Amino acid sequence: MMNDDIFELRMRGYCCSQILMELGLRKLGRENPDLVRSMAGLCNGLWRDKTCGILSAAICLLYIADDDEEISQDLDELYDWFEDAFGSTECDALLEGNPLIKAEKCPMMLEATFKKVSELLEWDD
Repeated sequence: MMNDDIFELRMRGYCCSQILMELGLRKLGRENPDLVRSMAGLCNGLWRDKTCGILSAAICLLYIADDDEEISQDLDELYDWFEDAFGSTECDALLEGNPLIKAEKCPMMLEATFKKVSELLEWDD
């Protein structure tokens, strides 16, 4: 179950962007610890409450997994979907300036975004 995977990775100390990338690599049957480690640079909105690390990592995952020449359409759809689904793409706005909301909101956003990426990539559940 996705929530179990998210919880397990969170307990290993992974942040949202690292979790999303690790889930994607698992789906692709790949391992790349250096890439997953580097995704920490996207955590907490580039560490400055800017663009959400979940969205940034999802975009990176699309570039890894989508060899379609029309990837820009998937990127546009993902970005628009994310903004519509959550009301913003910025960490500070998503968390309403309250970091305590993070534990509740981020796992739900992570799971929904991974499902959207899976849909765009036509991955089976």
